[in-house]
Amino acid sequence: MARPRTALLDVDRIVDAALHIADATGDFTVAQLASKLAVHPSSLYHHVSGRDEVIDRMRARIGRKIDNSGFGTVPWDEAMQTLAWSYRSAFARHPGSIRLFATSRIRDRESLSEYERIADGLHAAGFEWPEVLPIIIAFDNFILGSALDLGSGGNLYTPDPQLHPALTAAVGDPEDSTNPVDAAFELGLSAFLVGLRHRLASR
Repeated sequence: MARPRTALLDVDRIVDAALHIADATGDFTVAQLASKLAVHPSSLYHHVSGRDEVIDRMRARIGRKIDNSGFGTVPWDEAMQTLAWSYRSAFARHPGSIRLFATSRIRDRESLSEYERIADGLHAAGFEWPEVLPIIIAFDNFILGSALDLGSGGNLYTPDPQLHPALTAAVGDPEDSTNPVDAAFELGLSAFLVGLRHRLASR
């Protein structure tokens, strides 16, 4: 039998399939991945070392769409703002996978290099080393939470006007074109950055 002209399996196809499963179910197994690709599980190990490497590659692929180029070229808070909107947009395309990323260790070289740049930028701005990691973790938590919220469409509250008049007033007209998730993100990001600026200024 003649060999196929193109490979039936490669790393990009594996990552595509893993993202598709995780976006739909929140996680994936090697068995599910093999089934999705119509191959035997052992075939996957010719291309990746296992599930952990697939997760690393999934995260790295999404991370390539994130812009943290501002660190070292513009003020730290401006760089953080650009990073925040870009980071949120990238992960909002994969809301179903966020839990998987949020609960998996960050090990891939690409992602760690990006975090290295952020850590170095924060320290250069004046934050002490013991502060840097908590700032990064708080930032990650805020961004991923908002990305998950954005993926939901933002319509999370359905109050009864009689029982919840204040919340009903806050929710407003459901037909209003204003996206409360974007407004919430802008508010939260502003508060986050103001707090960090105050932390530096108070020294």
